[in-house]
Amino acid sequence: MTGTLSKEDHHGALPTAGIRHNAGALKEGNGPAVAEDFSSLCFRGIILRQGFGKIRGVSYSDIGVRAKRPGISAKQSPPNQMKGRKGMKLSLRYRADRLIRGLVMHVMGWITRGSAEQPVDLRNEDIKNILLVRPIFRMGDSILATPAILLFRENFPRARIDFVGSAISKLLFQNLPLDHHYEVYRCFPRVLVSYLALLRRIRRVNYDLAVDVSGSSSAMGAFIVGISGARFRIGLRGKWDRWFNVRLQRPATKNRYHNLPELIASMGLVSRLLFPKIVLSPAEKEQGRKRIQPHIHRCTAPIVGVFVGGRTTRGKRWAKENFLELVIQLRGDGVRPIIFVGPEEQDMIPYFQETLGRRTPVIFEPNARRFASLLANCHLFVACDSGPVHLACALRVRTVAIFLKENINRWGPPASLGRIVYGKSGVSAKDVIDACCYELRTFRSDDAPRKLVNA
Repeated sequence: MTGTLSKEDHHGALPTAGIRHNAGALKEGNGPAVAEDFSSLCFRGIILRQGFGKIRGVSYSDIGVRAKRPGISAKQSPPNQMKGRKGMKLSLRYRADRLIRGLVMHVMGWITRGSAEQPVDLRNEDIKNILLVRPIFRMGDSILATPAILLFRENFPRARIDFVGSAISKLLFQNLPLDHHYEVYRCFPRVLVSYLALLRRIRRVNYDLAVDVSGSSSAMGAFIVGISGARFRIGLRGKWDRWFNVRLQRPATKNRYHNLPELIASMGLVSRLLFPKIVLSPAEKEQGRKRIQPHIHRCTAPIVGVFVGGRTTRGKRWAKENFLELVIQLRGDGVRPIIFVGPEEQDMIPYFQETLGRRTPVIFEPNARRFASLLANCHLFVACDSGPVHLACALRVRTVAIFLKENINRWGPPASLGRIVYGKSGVSAKDVIDACCYELRTFRSDDAPRKLVNA
C-alpha cells in the first residue's frame, strides 16, 4: 500500500512507504489501558525531567499571554545577576536531564513490551477522532507542525482533529482547522498535576488515531500518543517506538519543511508539499499596521523588520554590531528598518536606541501573536536561525535567514519563502546587506533560486 503525494513546487514527489501496526503496545484491546502503578511511575520520572531546573529567562518559545508590558519598550531589563554562573547552571541542568531521562526510559522499557506488526489502511478505517501531538515548547518547532494539521484536515474533512502542544502553539494556531487544543506545561507546580489531568481528558474522547508529529524527537510526545487510548498510535521507529502500535520509517528528507508531508504520505494518505502556515484575521493585520504606522510617518519605502535575537546557547545569535551595520546601511538605502527584540534580548534595547536614535524604532512585543501581526506588515524580514524566521515564512513574508551553523539542510526555509545567508567562515554584514538588496530588487519573486552567500 502506498500513499499519494502531489507537489506544491518543483522539488518532485516524495517516496511513500508501507504502514504497519502492532496488535497492542501495552495491553491487548483497543489501545493500551493505563495501569495505575505504571502511569504513576512514568509520570514521576517525566515530571522530574520536565520540571527539573527550568532555565532562567524566557524566549518567544515560552511566551503566550503572559506579557508584562507589550508594545514599545524603553526600559532596560534588570541586570542579570546570574550571568557569571549561567553556563554552569545550564550544564548541570542538561546533565541531570539526560540522567533522569535515561533512568525513566530504562524503567519504561522494563515495564512495557512490543508486539507483532500488522498492515493497516487508514483510508479504509472509520476515523472520526484524531489527536496530533507535538508537545515542544519552541516557537519554530510548533510552527513547523502546521502542515500536519492542514493535511489531516484535507484527508479527514469531517473528523474531529485536536492538538497537544504548548502555550505558544495554542496562541499561534488560532484560525487553523482544529477542534480543540490541549496545552502542556513544564513549570512547577502546575506540571505536577497537569499531565494526569490531560491524559484523563484525552482518554475520555476515545480517539481513533493519535499521531506523534514531532518526528519522535520528544519522549513526552511518544508517551502521550501511547497512553492516549487511540486505536492507532502512530510514530517513527526508534527509541520511543514502544509507545506506538503503528511504526513508520523515518522520512528520507531531513529538511523540516519537507519531511512532515512525506511522513503523512507514508501513512497511505493523500499528501502534498505544503509549507507551514499561520493565519491572522484582517483585524489582527490592521492592528499591526496601525502600530507600525506612527514609526514610518506615512513613508512609502519598503519596511524591513530585523529581529536581533537568536539562541546564544546554540551559537545562533549574530553580533549586535553586525545588526547595527545592517540597519544603518538599509536606512541609507532608503529602506525603513524596524528592529524587533524578544524577551531574551531586552538588554539590547538601550544599545540600539542610543546608537540609532529615534529614526529607527525598536519594538519589544512579547506576545507571539501580536508580534506576528507586526511582522505581517513588513515587506522583508531579517533574522538569525530562530523561531521568528519560521513565523515569517508561515506568514509568507519574504525572509533573509542568517545561518551561523551548518544546519541549513535541516532547518533552512525553501527558496520560495526565503533566502539563506551562510558562510563556513562566518557571515559578514555585507553578506546580509547584499542578500537584502537582492530581495528588495526582486520583491515578491518566487522564482529566484536559493543562494548561499559566501559559501
